[in-house]
Amino acid sequence: MKFILWFISIVVALFGGLAVALFLKTDLRPLEPHEIIFIKENKDFWEWHSPYGKLAVHYDEKGTGNQHILLLHGYRSHTFTWRHLVEPLAEQGYHVWSLDLIGYGFSDKPDHVPYTPDFFIEQIVAFMQAHDIQVAHLVGNSLGGGLALHLALNHPEAVSSLTLINPLGYPLEMPVFIAIARYFEYIWVPFLGPTQVREGLKNAIYKCERISEEQVQAYCLPYRLPGGITSSLITLRQFDNQWLCDMIDRYPTLRQPILLIWGMQDNILPIDHYHQFTQQLPKAGKELITNCGHLPQEEEPEQVLTALSSFLASIPSPNHSDASDDNQQNRNSDEQLVESDLKVIE
Repeated sequence: MKFILWFISIVVALFGGLAVALFLKTDLRPLEPHEIIFIKENKDFWEWHSPYGKLAVHYDEKGTGNQHILLLHGYRSHTFTWRHLVEPLAEQGYHVWSLDLIGYGFSDKPDHVPYTPDFFIEQIVAFMQAHDIQVAHLVGNSLGGGLALHLALNHPEAVSSLTLINPLGYPLEMPVFIAIARYFEYIWVPFLGPTQVREGLKNAIYKCERISEEQVQAYCLPYRLPGGITSSLITLRQFDNQWLCDMIDRYPTLRQPILLIWGMQDNILPIDHYHQFTQQLPKAGKELITNCGHLPQEEEPEQVLTALSSFLASIPSPNHSDASDDNQQNRNSDEQLVESDLKVIE
């Protein structure tokens, strides 16, 4: 019976998707070469010598010093999602980095890379090494939260703290239509234009009236770049819950300070996932935001910034213990000098 229902679902999805694709018209015009050059001007890129060849990785950097914060975006997102947090965090004295994963934003979008979590982790680790980021506070939303968890579990020495914003951390059942559409570009493409991207944002953001034209165009733009459509499809095809299953039992072993921020009206990740996190990570700080969806950093940036700033301020800086040791040594030296002076006086 289950097989019959699944077969019917596939047939409905295929023919329904074809009907939708024929009905919808997308104005997703590919960018011309001169337009690509123009929009990439004055942006920072790092050339990653990956196992799959040289790949250009777009990133933003604000601030200086060794108090590094690395911001990791989610699926179908990019550095744009952190626009409300980067400057304020840099003004607080942090060295803030955000990067576009390969296949996203302004980074390269080749069709010959795996687009798996392991591949993205490899990119992030290489980026940190290339920019001498020995240890960082990780902030991740959605898929980026899952990658932050993976990094903290497998590279704990490189992670000062974890801030997880509606993170992907538990197995997620993909809707039948998406499960089918990821194998048929003709079904997928019509959903990448401005009209449908706006509808997608309405699913991710609780207060739909706050969705701006700037957001719509920003999230359409990567699909207008070479490889944008294909890379998004390959990422969906590569999605496998197994990498999440492999991490779940290890969550209680995390030793870094953790802050969990969750928009209660998330239509993408169920609130049950939040409760699972709180059970497995009882010592984590918690910020549950009402009337907020899957993207709290965009929908309620001030509340997110307040919680994040307070959390980070409570964590000793990387050189805190070293400075304390130096101060103690100086005090000991001073005491020895005083004792020596007293002996001379005597």
